[in-house]
Amino acid sequence: MNKPGTKARGRSSFIIVGTTLVFLGIVARSVVRADAAIPDATDPMDATNSFLNNMHITADFDGNSEEMTSFAAAAAQNQSLLWGPYRPNIYFGTRPRLPDTVMTGLMWYGTQDYAGVDNMRHGCEERDGFEKYGWLKGDGRTFGIQQLKDTRNNVELTTDFIKIPGGDLGGSWGARISGKPIREGEPMSIAAMYYIGVDGEGELKLDPSQFVESPITFDGNAKDLGDFEFTLEQTKGANKKDPVYFFGAGIPSGTLWRVKDFVREVIVHKTQELQAAGEVNLTPRELYSLPNQFFNGKPAVLVFQMNYDSEFEFEIRFNSKSSPNPVTSTVIDTELTKAVDAFDERFEKTFHLEKHGYNDSMIEFAKATMSNLVSGIGYFYGSAVVDESPTYEDGQNDHLEGPVARRPNPNPKVTAPASLFSAVPSRSFFPRGFYWDEGFHQTLIGQWDNDLSLEIIESWFNRQDQDGWIQREQILGDEARSRVPAEFQVQYPEHANPPTLFKAISLYLNRLHNASQTIAANTHEGSKQTPFETENILKHDVTNTRLINSALAAEYLTRLYPKLKLNYDWMRATMRGGIREYGRQSRSRVEGYRWNGRTLTHTLTSGLDDYPRAPSPSVGELHVDLLSWIGFMNRNLQSIAAIVGEEDDVEELEDHYKAIVANVDDLHWSEEHKAYCDLTVDSEDISYHVCHKGYISLFPMLLGLVDPESEKLGHVLDLMYDPEEMWSPFGLRSLSKKDESFGTGENYWKGPVWININYLAVHSLRENYISKGPYQDKAKKIYNELRDNLINNIYNEYERTGYVWEQYNDTTGYGQRSHPFTGWTSMVVLMMQMGRAE
Repeated sequence: MNKPGTKARGRSSFIIVGTTLVFLGIVARSVVRADAAIPDATDPMDATNSFLNNMHITADFDGNSEEMTSFAAAAAQNQSLLWGPYRPNIYFGTRPRLPDTVMTGLMWYGTQDYAGVDNMRHGCEERDGFEKYGWLKGDGRTFGIQQLKDTRNNVELTTDFIKIPGGDLGGSWGARISGKPIREGEPMSIAAMYYIGVDGEGELKLDPSQFVESPITFDGNAKDLGDFEFTLEQTKGANKKDPVYFFGAGIPSGTLWRVKDFVREVIVHKTQELQAAGEVNLTPRELYSLPNQFFNGKPAVLVFQMNYDSEFEFEIRFNSKSSPNPVTSTVIDTELTKAVDAFDERFEKTFHLEKHGYNDSMIEFAKATMSNLVSGIGYFYGSAVVDESPTYEDGQNDHLEGPVARRPNPNPKVTAPASLFSAVPSRSFFPRGFYWDEGFHQTLIGQWDNDLSLEIIESWFNRQDQDGWIQREQILGDEARSRVPAEFQVQYPEHANPPTLFKAISLYLNRLHNASQTIAANTHEGSKQTPFETENILKHDVTNTRLINSALAAEYLTRLYPKLKLNYDWMRATMRGGIREYGRQSRSRVEGYRWNGRTLTHTLTSGLDDYPRAPSPSVGELHVDLLSWIGFMNRNLQSIAAIVGEEDDVEELEDHYKAIVANVDDLHWSEEHKAYCDLTVDSEDISYHVCHKGYISLFPMLLGLVDPESEKLGHVLDLMYDPEEMWSPFGLRSLSKKDESFGTGENYWKGPVWININYLAVHSLRENYISKGPYQDKAKKIYNELRDNLINNIYNEYERTGYVWEQYNDTTGYGQRSHPFTGWTSMVVLMMQMGRAE
């Protein structure tokens, strides 16, 4: 993965005092103007990044027209998705998909000794040493149930979240936090805190005299949320009648995310006052309880503290004043039960794991893995740091490595704030958006919730600049930057990641194809069922509106297509490499590409970081994985262009594709090595192959560019299945065991098993090679064995450790590096769904 290590960054103290689917019958009639301008990356983006706020309604809008259907569909999505646990970087918290608004969150620390407060839990951190944490069930829209096993504090927490629709401002919600000892017979002593804040326009209407005991209720309001009411109530446990402690503070705008720092400073201040007054024999609980005071004027954040030494439960209930459906403790009970039952039923209908013969334990594993991905979706808002200063021309100062050195006058600048709605690779280590990862995330999210996936895909393309560039790592705002070393924060507009979102779009086109066939079959059989009605959008299934309604599907693709095409054109122009300049013979003079941003040891832009490439960076390099990705982009653009009626583009793209496929063989096939390889040049500018067999050797096959009849496919399959090369009992190694770089240096992509590339292998074998061509029997054998190896090892490691992992050791199968890594490793659920090939 192309991700830096992270570390906490110091912050200043809080100062308390003074402070082609023809059968669909799709007609590309869109509500959106096809010539709408592509937003600049530095322009302020719409806060929600949703269709409702980015569409351009035509002047002849008619409440009975298709425009109303589009508008109603968008409004339904916003209502359904406005609130959520969209703060994946912390153990539990809520916020709406709005900037500078209401945010809430959970914190706790042990009070068994005086050191507990120094290990306050808030942000997800591997160093906290949890036995296990993650969502057990969650649908990404309505509810979630999470388990957190804090071994060091001997407490197992459960966080339940449920949304209750009503009104026109996203409805209401309830959160239930419960806890119990992990080890019975051993003491459990914790201080649980819950905070509520308004980080922007709005206010909390607080009366401290009402904060004596549970339940505590207060009102507030915020921009785009209107008036609301919060209630905190201790509902179960021996401590439920104990006092509730609190503090409130006025804080600078944009700093609510630093609430843990504020709380620690308040506790330190109180401790110093008590010590100065001669109070030296207090217990940790007495010493560290919040002071029941407000600081710095009118509070923008309010923190409650409850102390527990046995099993407990408390609730936080948010009731929108626009909703006629109040959230109560009884409502939480009832609606959670309904949501869990609906989830279990929908999960089986979607993935068919019982049908495939999986036992209950493996099905629960699959549910938790998928739930961690969809319940880990976040809403991010803030500025980025981009350096658009000129670089040296190719051929000048080529010895200089890295984007800073390649600029005569580096000039990073902070952009205007923007938003992103995205899943994340890892809540503990990579809690932000990565382009390379997100396309893989959407393969699973799209299968589970089609329209949620489309919202996320569009949010990413709304981050595109006027040239077609999308920042490969979305580090938006101070909170995100606080977890990224400074040298990795700057984004460079000549750098790209593999266009994996096109994989997610490809799978959407497949689902659209299948849905249209189902609708056509119903129509042929004389069914009177209407495929889609506006009422169904608003009241029923908002997860599949752009599957069951062809007009909405066409409208979405028509709106998205210009951005996809612009991104494709930008990739081809920015990443183009030399062919004729180095005497290379190929059928196309232009279809050859190289990753920008190469250094001697890394190609971060490729996503394969330390995977060995040419001995030194050169403008004469050509990279086979990049050419394969551009071919994959092209093939999907062709399909969409045909749907939306861009016939000229279809013809042009077909010509490009033929040239790309030809050049994959002409340029990158090494007859000597019987493998696809990179190219570079020597000191005399003579071109030669650089063959480090491994993942890059597979890309033409992974992305379906190799003909099933081709003899080259046979050699690719041999490479995959050879235990002295790529084959291991736990999945395909990233680099051949025979390669001199295997297991050396950082050893990130030099041997370990990565699930995203293994998924591409399994999926491509099934879709392209197990039922056609002379190698289908071998392809089927590899497919079945590889799929079984991956599923069994990921599941076994989950059972052994409590987590899914970033990568797996090719010798032991043990999970390695960051965890929980419920980003692309969650695609194991899709492999389980695929079933065996008979």
